[in-house]
Amino acid sequence: MQLLHAFWPALLLPLLSLGQSGPGGVGSQTSNVLWLDANYHVTVAAGAVSGWSDRSGNGNNATQTVAAQRPVLAGSIHNGYPAILFDNDQTNYDFLRVPDNSTLEGMNGLTGFVVYRLLPGTVSSAPRCFFSKRDGVDVQEAYDWFLWGGSSGSTIHQQLDVVNTNNRISSSTNYTTGTTYLNSFTYHGATPSNTNDQILFDGNASVGNGTESATSIPNYTSDLYVGILRGHTGTGTNVSRFNGYISEIILYNTVLNDAQRIIVNNYLAAKYNTPLASLDLFRQDDAANGNHDHDVAGIGRTSSTSIQTDSKGTGIVQISGANNLNDGEFLFWGHDNGGLGTFGVFDRPIGLVGRWHRTWRVSELNTSSSPIDVGAVDMTFDLSAFSSVNATDLRLLVDTDNDNAFADEIAISGATSLGGGRYRFSSITALTNGVRFTLGTASANTPLPVELLSFSGEELPDKRVQLLWSTASENGSSLFQVERSTDAAQWSVIAAIPAAGNSTSVLDYACMDTAPRASVAYYRLRQLDIDGTAAFSNIVSIAPARELEPLIWPNPAVDRVQVLLPDGAIERAELVDEQGRVLQVAMAFQADRISLPVHMVAGGQYLLRLWTTNGPIVRKLIITGEER
Repeated sequence: MQLLHAFWPALLLPLLSLGQSGPGGVGSQTSNVLWLDANYHVTVAAGAVSGWSDRSGNGNNATQTVAAQRPVLAGSIHNGYPAILFDNDQTNYDFLRVPDNSTLEGMNGLTGFVVYRLLPGTVSSAPRCFFSKRDGVDVQEAYDWFLWGGSSGSTIHQQLDVVNTNNRISSSTNYTTGTTYLNSFTYHGATPSNTNDQILFDGNASVGNGTESATSIPNYTSDLYVGILRGHTGTGTNVSRFNGYISEIILYNTVLNDAQRIIVNNYLAAKYNTPLASLDLFRQDDAANGNHDHDVAGIGRTSSTSIQTDSKGTGIVQISGANNLNDGEFLFWGHDNGGLGTFGVFDRPIGLVGRWHRTWRVSELNTSSSPIDVGAVDMTFDLSAFSSVNATDLRLLVDTDNDNAFADEIAISGATSLGGGRYRFSSITALTNGVRFTLGTASANTPLPVELLSFSGEELPDKRVQLLWSTASENGSSLFQVERSTDAAQWSVIAAIPAAGNSTSVLDYACMDTAPRASVAYYRLRQLDIDGTAAFSNIVSIAPARELEPLIWPNPAVDRVQVLLPDGAIERAELVDEQGRVLQVAMAFQADRISLPVHMVAGGQYLLRLWTTNGPIVRKLIITGEER
């Protein structure tokens, strides 16, 4: 499996050699001095976060050595992406520390971004800090950015200090609990005593500005703290603790221009499904457009001095060299998180032996959200994680008629090798607003070991599940592993079937699951090659002839809930809130039923997880008790 299958390592490496590879394609290691992404290299010890690695390449890693003050890594908080959860403990408040580093100070411009969500239970007079680089109030204070309602305020605003607290600015916006926010700020040291020296933003909208007399940030010895306002003198309920989720923190040692700031905001908005009130220019992240939320990057221009022409971002696609990029015009691209493998993909033009599952989709709009044309562009694919790539075999596929099919398209050839595993298609004019694109291959010289014709399954009368698949050709194949899951997320291997190795004729395979689950089961193939690389098939779901349905009443519930499972036994149960936390509720068990009191549970939507003799069952439960 030499080219398009062994893909995960490529997604984990922040490659800095191809275009600008900072967030959204803006910046590199030189300008992007801190980048904490909860989806990237978080170290968990005993269930809590001991380290959060810096994705910028500058080694500004955040750590916590005290177990009681470690935050928690929470999964699927914002659009399926994880976040770091800082608790509301007033005594052992969670925080992380980044040791002092020259990359974090000494600059005359600064730009920061954060994506977060606040949890209830903290008074507005307690500062909730994104990060602070200071030892105390006006002590080695380089900068700090936090939320605060003042000593007696009832609303929460952004607050920004740059070089001490004497020129603090506040936002006009009130930030509430339960909402995902995308905030940012800029500091312009080159324009002292200007009313726009410091600016606070919600997305692309300015919500606060002020003057700053300092022309640069001194080289202080203070460390940078994430999650607390370092040196805050409050006590009790006024102690600084974040009490909420932080998904991503980004810091640049310069003032991004307007075009660059728009690009970073669109990258974050798509990734975390956080709408932008203005200049929302990447539209392919919407569900109706296929949820192309991932590795979003862009190029664009608002003026001759506010421009971004070469971007790669966190993905493997670089776009540059637009020959008709005018003021107010942007080109964005993002993908659907499909695999970088060809196994089981048949929608391809005649003459191609395979194409990737993954597709990208383009937004090509101006700042008025009207379609435009930025002209011909160069498209470069970083295939350094793959081996045995022949540039003459590569084909760029663009769904020019936007019918969600590539088989009716003309494949674009002419890729050239740039070295280092990079391959470029030059002067591409096929990209227009809304189209999809992907990559394919036209020859076995760029090997694709297995061409899967079909994979299917059915339940037999005796409750066994029969799985069938066929291959049209095989080259260097070793093994088929049949995997099963109850949730299409966690998989286990139930059988291993030897592959043919090499074949040019149709081959049929079969496997029997003799112990299927009582609930819906999911199956897929994991195909292994002799060289150890792997690829997955499509997923097949098999529902049993009759799935037992628990009786839950009343639902909605106020005081007590009864759960009855006909013809089965309930072994264990959990009540889980929307943050994924398991509530401590006393439950009375009988053989086929449970009773649980909910009169002390706050009103809202919950999940009731049941472990039964017939398999796991998850159902929604509405509790209408008084909010607490």
